[in-house]
Amino acid sequence: MDAALLTMITALLAAVLASGYEQRRDGIKTRDKLDETNSTVRELAARTTILEASHQNLRRDLGDLRQDFGEHRRVTDKNHAEITGSLADARERLARIEGHLGIGGPPSDQNDPSG
Repeated sequence: MDAALLTMITALLAAVLASGYEQRRDGIKTRDKLDETNSTVRELAARTTILEASHQNLRRDLGDLRQDFGEHRRVTDKNHAEITGSLADARERLARIEGHLGIGGPPSDQNDPSG
C-alpha cells in the first residue's frame, strides 16, 4: 500500500510541477507578446503625433490658400469692373467720334429684319 500511495503522490507532484512549468512558459510568451504590442503602440503613437503635426500644418496652409484665393478674387473682380467701365467709356467715345464724323453704322432698329 505504501508503494501505491507513493506512486499517487509522485504522479500528483509531477502533474503539479508540469502545470506550473506550462503556466510559466505561457506567462513568458504572454509577456513577450505584451512587450511587442507595447513597442508597436509606442511606434504608432509617435507616428500619430507626427501625422497630427502634419495635419495641423496642412490645415494652416489651407487657411492661407483660402485667404490668398479670397484676395485674388477681390482683385480679379476689381480689375473686371475697371475693364468693364473702361470698355463702356471707349464705346461711348467711339460712338461720339463716329457721330461727329458721320460714319456710324445704321441704327440698331434697322438691323432688325422684321422692322
